[in-house]
Amino acid sequence: MTRPAPAFTENALTTAYLAGSPSAEALARLCADDEPLRAALGGNYLTRPVFLDGAVARDIGQRLSGLYDLLLSLPERLFGGDVREFAAAAGWSPLQIATSLRPDGRPRTVPRIARSDLYQEAGGFKLLELNVGSPLGGFDTPLINRAMLRDENLRRFVAEHRLEYADTLQLLVAMWREAFPALDFAASPVVALVDWPTSYPYLEPRLRVMADMLAPLGIEAIPCHAGEVEVGPDGVYVHGRRIDLVHRWFVSEDLVDPADAALAAPILAAADAGLVELFATLETELYGAKGCLALVSDERHRPSFDAAELALVDGLLPWTRMLADRKVEADGEQVDMLPYVLAHREEFALKATAGHGGLDVLAGWQAEPEEWRARVEAATGGPYVVQRRVRPLVERFPVGDGTGRTEPVVVNWGVFMIGHGYGGAFNRGIANPEPGVISLANGASFTTAFHTPVD
Repeated sequence: MTRPAPAFTENALTTAYLAGSPSAEALARLCADDEPLRAALGGNYLTRPVFLDGAVARDIGQRLSGLYDLLLSLPERLFGGDVREFAAAAGWSPLQIATSLRPDGRPRTVPRIARSDLYQEAGGFKLLELNVGSPLGGFDTPLINRAMLRDENLRRFVAEHRLEYADTLQLLVAMWREAFPALDFAASPVVALVDWPTSYPYLEPRLRVMADMLAPLGIEAIPCHAGEVEVGPDGVYVHGRRIDLVHRWFVSEDLVDPADAALAAPILAAADAGLVELFATLETELYGAKGCLALVSDERHRPSFDAAELALVDGLLPWTRMLADRKVEADGEQVDMLPYVLAHREEFALKATAGHGGLDVLAGWQAEPEEWRARVEAATGGPYVVQRRVRPLVERFPVGDGTGRTEPVVVNWGVFMIGHGYGGAFNRGIANPEPGVISLANGASFTTAFHTPVD
């Protein structure tokens, strides 16, 4: 079957950059040869950055902030303020609920930090997922900006068009300062970057790069895993150093059995007791569960939102529902969800509510009908959502072979929302106009973003 040619999108900045004979090979090589970048992210980079108008960056940040406000309001709006009931509806397991939430169901303070996964389609940006809390890939993105700016052509283009980039790590530190006013940041606080024992061997090089980036900002950071953290009556220690702030990198999915919960419990209890600051509590991740997007997308809850909130949801979210054997509204009518999803395989993706990094995602348009049926039937009633397919526009990227040719690349825009606005973009792209999951395992490469001033 002959597939239609991909639909391209290109703003004026991109057109101007591509018209200027960009040095594609140099940009990818500068990133791949940068030692901190190689340690943190490996060696796969796209041949140019992406460009944003400042007004667009501001709008994306504001819309993500507005959606985050809606998510934070869901326990009160839909569940009488009971966070535990809300967590169950969003697909969290009993162990996650018992370990991460207060027994009385009262909410903890949640920081305003998230990284989105956005596709750009004809009508604008659509949100696939919202990753929330402290264990977010992309704090090291400024390294890509700095590496690419070593190229004279890009440096000249950035200066000519007055382009900027958001330093996501500095914005993170600013959030620490705001969230923990009792910490004396002038006295070089000690921050533990705490991962989980099973994933730490993989993540350790990246955490060491993050520690090196924090040092010029006056912060001593110690990478470690939860098994290396010691909690005493007077404080929390790692390798003999007393810790002022724990930046949590382990995630709720790491707590798969009681032994895992027992390993995390002393750290969480120390934070609750005031022995150490914690960024951020495990409860924060609840608002990044894909089940939360299903709750705000579900027609049963529309009466709980006003007209402006509904316009925000409809403009940003594709149709997303918890997968269950029930009737739903789709295409303007009431349908039985299971037969509908099975019959429209190429229009849906199946996702675990709490998966990360593209894991536990099945794109129906890349699955055989038999596999789709088996996976959907097995997931029905469990912690899974189905989400309507977003068909992204593609951008032109130089091939990088010296010929000046370009190829179509789909970009997953990993836009940060920090505070109430735009906080930079950790982007991945793949030269496939019909991607399923854009991930390193599927051949994706990294890039970054520059934007005109955000007023």
